[in-house]
Amino acid sequence: MASHDPAGASARGRLRAHLALPLHRNAYFLLLGAGSGSLLGFVFWTLAARRFPADAVGLGSVLISGIMIVSVVCQLGLNAVLFRYLPAAGASARALIVRSYGLTAALSALAGLGAALGSGVWAPDSAFLHESPWWVLAFVAGTVAWTIFSLQDAVLTGLRQARWVPVENALFSAARIAMLFALVGVGARAGVFLAWIVPVLVALVPVNLLIFARLVPEHLRAGAEARLERATILGLAAGNYLGTLFVMASTTLLPVIVAAEAGSRTTAYFYIPWTISIALQLVPLNTTTSLTVEAAYDESRLRDYCRSISVQTLRLLLPVVAVLTLGAHYVLLVFGRAYAREGAWCLRLLALAAIPSVVVMLGIAVARIHHDGRMALLIPGAASVLTIALTLLLLPRVGIVGVGWATLAGQLAVAGWLLAGLLRPVYFARA
Repeated sequence: MASHDPAGASARGRLRAHLALPLHRNAYFLLLGAGSGSLLGFVFWTLAARRFPADAVGLGSVLISGIMIVSVVCQLGLNAVLFRYLPAAGASARALIVRSYGLTAALSALAGLGAALGSGVWAPDSAFLHESPWWVLAFVAGTVAWTIFSLQDAVLTGLRQARWVPVENALFSAARIAMLFALVGVGARAGVFLAWIVPVLVALVPVNLLIFARLVPEHLRAGAEARLERATILGLAAGNYLGTLFVMASTTLLPVIVAAEAGSRTTAYFYIPWTISIALQLVPLNTTTSLTVEAAYDESRLRDYCRSISVQTLRLLLPVVAVLTLGAHYVLLVFGRAYAREGAWCLRLLALAAIPSVVVMLGIAVARIHHDGRMALLIPGAASVLTIALTLLLLPRVGIVGVGWATLAGQLAVAGWLLAGLLRPVYFARA
């Protein structure tokens, strides 16, 4: 006799209903894309360390980091513009994508050329880049390709096609790993760099054929159209761009500040907790991106979407924060007893800071939805300035635990400011 499980059936029904909503479903696709990329990236660097000389791995990491920094600067904050305005762009969608690609590609080519020709200054071991025009071309092409590769994820998201993001990232990451094996013994000095950059160049073709030949026409048939004001778009792009630079500055500066104040050994104990905390930020980053897209389709449901995405994000985040807070010592013990002894409290505080960061990232999303470039700048700018200032104050007194307190205090302060102002209607206004 077949058994009947009403509780299980009810749970499955709630799950199906939950995933049926694009707000939730696309958030999970974006998280899956980020997670698969990070995991396979870890595999890539592990295999690179085993199959290539240490100097090749170090050189590759420096060149790739250089490309990423130049690319972020040259993207001009247009990733947020794309997933904010594509949902309602209608017939302007294709032009918005092409112009974003063209502008950022041109800037990336110029900045990449300058970085390649000046590589002897910022990375002496990579001076060979300007010894041959082919290496300069490879660096410039890699910079342009990474810029477009980054923006195309925003395009897929804005077209409500986030399901392609994990597929794209997984295939790209797998291709990088395959290239590592193909290049062993071929180019020891630049093998890791080529294994990373060639798949980026190759991936652009099929993904953008998919976008322009299939997804944009589907979007034009199904989507609504709103008038896009150039001044509005440029205002949001400028604010988002400067806000992104603030985030990048705080992310890269804190390890540098720790190194300058406390030395390389202490920096090692800090860098592992810091890397873990940055990974935690992927959760609210991707869920609020999904929120921005869905609210762009139907801004009248903004409050409901904000409340729903807050619950979804905290359900994903709180268990991880609890594990890292309660088990910080054991998590870091994987890296050695010294890491666990010196970094556990820093990790606990950085993990706790992920909770108010949900409110901070939600505030940035709401600012984008409201076309408010000023707030898109002020929110990350305030968080970055507070965190860096408090770090400079606390680090000399209490060590890397001070960076944890600075990060937590900065996020709490900005979250409180947002709850009292921009987000007050979201959480405290009556339905």
